[in-house]
Formats: sequence, structure tokens, C-alpha cells
Amino acid sequence: MRKVGLLAAGTGLALLVSACGGGSAGTEADGATPAGLARAGEVTFCTDPEYPPMEYYAEGDTSTPIGFTSDGARALADLWEVEAKWQITSFDGLMPGLQAGRCDVLWTALYMSPERLEVADAAAFLETGPGLLVRSGDTSITSSEDLSGKTVAVQGGGSNELTIRALSEELEAAGLPGITVQAYPKTAETVAAVTNGKADALIETDVAVVEMVSKSGGALVAVPDVFPVDTKFGVFTKKDSPLSPAVAEGIETLVENGTLQEIAVEYGLDPARVVTG
Repeated sequence: MRKVGLLAAGTGLALLVSACGGGSAGTEADGATPAGLARAGEVTFCTDPEYPPMEYYAEGDTSTPIGFTSDGARALADLWEVEAKWQITSFDGLMPGLQAGRCDVLWTALYMSPERLEVADAAAFLETGPGLLVRSGDTSITSSEDLSGKTVAVQGGGSNELTIRALSEELEAAGLPGITVQAYPKTAETVAAVTNGKADALIETDVAVVEMVSKSGGALVAVPDVFPVDTKFGVFTKKDSPLSPAVAEGIETLVENGTLQEIAVEYGLDPARVVTG
């Protein structure tokens, strides 16, 4: 079945990032510890721990995030022989937080979109793409064209919103009705929009789809193959930061020694999707 292509939406840049500031020199290199950290002996990661299995709190602990990216960040800190610290922020504040120097590294579930790569460096760690969920029993959507005239919920301020808006523009250019996009601050609100009948579907990163279906109590089902697996998650640093090559080298080491693959298996992710680059 033919899928409508997905165009880049450069106009969404303001949703994603703030203006890029120059990186400070930070600390000097010391043994396994790279240069460029804001404070000696620790590395601070920006994260939004509301996105299992990537980053989340478990069992009432609201101080220590876990998940694939959180455990990966700890592994990187161990590799550098420093302590991992966390800067917790909302999804739309992640990139601005990095640019403002509130963290050394941004490691959470963020696509390596062209817009982000214009203002930050990134090292890939996992292949991914958008997934689609609908109410159980709804068989009206099996392809991207079937979203024509539908209402789709999405967590606002990210690449999934750009993807669904770009698809809507393509449908309209092809003479079809566009998509009504409902953007919400949190993923839980997108789930509620679908289960309550306010939206026909929700778009979410594929790594979160299994968890969301499982926690929906049978209310949601995933629709496969609507969107291609065509992008990667990245670990972000300030543009031209001295930490950028150290992050890339660290991710490569954690892939080569199998650490990230082991973490992926622990959280129910496909270890074959773990990448570098």
C-alpha cells in the first residue's frame, strides 16, 4: 500500500529550539573524563522522565529516572568516571535547557531532526520512527492516506507534530482533506483524547507504542506500517562543544561493548535498532 511521503517542515523550528549559543570551555580533560563539563566530577543530563520505556520514574520514586536513555546516560557517566546528575524539564524545554547551559548533555527520546541539528551536535543511538494508535475496533485507518479528514492527537513541540502537519499539507496538495492536529503538552493527554473520542488517532514514537497499548487496558491498538522507520534518536550537545566528540566516542564504545544492547533488551526494545553515527 502506497504511503504519502513525509516532507520536512522547516517552519516548525520555533517549536523545537531556541537560538543557539556558543559552548563554554568548561572543565579540562582529566583521565577518562572529557573536557567541557560544567562541573568537575559530574555530568548533568537534561531529560523529561515521562516517556517509558525510554525515561520515566518507577514505583513512586520521583528523584531517579530509569529507562533506556536514563540507564544509557549512567553508563556514559561511568565510562567517563563521573557522577550522573539530572536536570528535569518539560519536553518543550529540553533543547532550550541545553542551549542555556542548564545541562551538559541532552539525552532523552529526541529525534535527530534537521531543525535540531542546525543548532546542536548529536550522536545517534537508536533507530526509530513514528507509530500510530487508534481505538480498539477501529479499522478505518490502515495507511497514511486514511488519515485524510481525521483528527490526530500528538505531544506538541516535537518532530511527531511536524510529521503529522507535513502529512496534512501533502494530503491537501493532493486534493484530499487535511488532518486536524490536536497538540497536547503530555503523552497521557493524547491517549485520553483518543480513548474519549476527541481524536481518531494519536501519533507517537514507535518505541513508546507497545507500552501505551499495554497500559491502555485494551482501549488502544497499534496500526503497523503507517510511517517508515526513517530517523534516529540522538544524544545532543551544544554546537561545537568540546563534549560533542566525547559523546560520539562514548556512544560508540557503549555499542561496541554491548552495553546499550543489553539495556535495550532490559526495557523491551529491539537491540538490533541500536546504532552509532
